[in-house]
Formats: sequence, structure tokens, C-alpha cells
Amino acid sequence: MRDLVRGYAVATLESAGAGRVAAELGSFGAALVHFDDLRQVLTDSTVPPASRRAVVVDLLGAKDAPETVALVGFTACYEHASELAPSIAALVGLAEQAVGAPGADVVEPPAGRSAARERLRGYADRIFEELVDDASVDRVGDEMFSLSRLLDGHEELRHVLADADVPYQARAGVLDDLLAGRAAPASLRLARYVLRNGRTRDLVGTFEWLVELAARERGMRLAEVRSAVELDASETARLATALGRLVSRRVTVRVIVDPTVVGGLFASVGDLVIDGTVRLRLERLRDALASPS
Repeated sequence: MRDLVRGYAVATLESAGAGRVAAELGSFGAALVHFDDLRQVLTDSTVPPASRRAVVVDLLGAKDAPETVALVGFTACYEHASELAPSIAALVGLAEQAVGAPGADVVEPPAGRSAARERLRGYADRIFEELVDDASVDRVGDEMFSLSRLLDGHEELRHVLADADVPYQARAGVLDDLLAGRAAPASLRLARYVLRNGRTRDLVGTFEWLVELAARERGMRLAEVRSAVELDASETARLATALGRLVSRRVTVRVIVDPTVVGGLFASVGDLVIDGTVRLRLERLRDALASPS
């Protein structure tokens, strides 16, 4: 499993019903085994990653928990296509671990600097997805900045929090004393995960990097939609909501009237493209899943 996916999964399972998510992940893993069309689409490296994510959202969105849909969709998008099945199995293990230790801050296994950064980026991605508006993201970014400045000016405090020989719970207690009641819950979760994640020698740099991630998150995704006819405000709003579900980000829609589009819509959000080819794959996939095994 990629470290990016692991970090995202850890954050997702913290705020989910881990038992339900574990069961639904297991069912999805079984579907990968039993349905050839599903497996071929999701393990085909020539299919754009965002399109693989769209397949998952389309298939699971109506029946599974939102956390399961988000987690499987993220994994389908960012995991190496050939490693999707073993990654789903590893996610089942993480979910079962969360069931066995609900609410526990599990310390991550040792990792190199690059791997630890990837885990933290995945964790932060999920934290930002759970925030409801730009103001909440701004607050987290501001609080990460304040924490980086505090640590930069207090060498002794920085050393206490970075000392791997001090048990994690003791260091987390110091962090709680600093932030509890003064920082948003999302900020406290991020800060605690920095300690759980290891590689704490450059705490100031790590928190400054989280400030950069928060700044990036404030930018909405732009969707370009081509339609044969004008769309009214309500249609555009519904489209923005639907596309936002596919990319797990807020989306603003720009509609281009294109007479060459005979029917339906052609939409692109980053590397996600929804066109006739993708729709045809989805229709075939639905037919396959609806057929008796």
C-alpha cells in the first residue's frame, strides 16, 4: 500500500464507523475477485486515475458509507493500478485494527523521510476534505503557522516534542496542553499525527509544509463542461455537486456551449474526463454487476 493511501485511510477511519467500513471494504475486495469487468477497469493503468475513482464513486455511492466510498475512491485514484487488490486487503486490516482499538492514537511504523511525508500528505488530504468551508481550512493553516513559529522560538519545547525516546502519549499530552481549547479539532488531529508519524527532527519545517498544503487546498477545482445547449443555474449547481463528489473537492463549473456536442455533456476536472467512452464502460460495468454470478 502506498504511504499516501495509508495516511488517508488512517484519517478516514478515525472519523468513521470502522466496523461498517471494514465490512464494505471486504465486500469490495470480493467484487474485484468475482467481476472480471470491474477488475479490468480498475487495474488498467491506461485508464486515467481520476476515471477509476469515478467508477468507484458511481458504483458504491448509493449503498456504502461515505467514508468507504471516499477511501476506495482515493485508493483507486492514487494506488498503482496493479496493486489495487492487495491495497484493499491491507485497508481491511487497518479497519479491523481500528475496530479493535477505537479512538486509539496508533503510532505509525518507522519510515524514511519521503514515506513519512507521503503518509502525512494523505492524512492531511482527508482532514481537509472533512472541513466544510474555506474559513475552516484557513483556520487550520493559521494554527499550523502559529505552531511552527512557537516551536521555532522555543528550542526546549521543540526538543521535547521531537524526542523519540519520550513515549508518544507523553509528548501528545504536552501538545494537548498547548493546543486544547485554543485550536480547531482538525488542527489538533494534524499536530498529533505529526508526532505519531515519526520523523520529527524537523518539526518546524513539517508544520510550515502543512501551512502550504492548507493554502493549496483553498483553491477550488475548475470544471470545464461542454454542452450543446445553455445550462441554467440549478443545472449548473447540480453538476458542480456531482463533479465535486467524483473528485472529493469543491468544484466551480464553467460551461462552454459547443454545437458539436450532439447530446449529453463532456466534462473535465483536472485529469478526470467524463465522455462517451467512460459512460460506455460504466454501463457495461453496471450490466456485469447486475448479472447473476
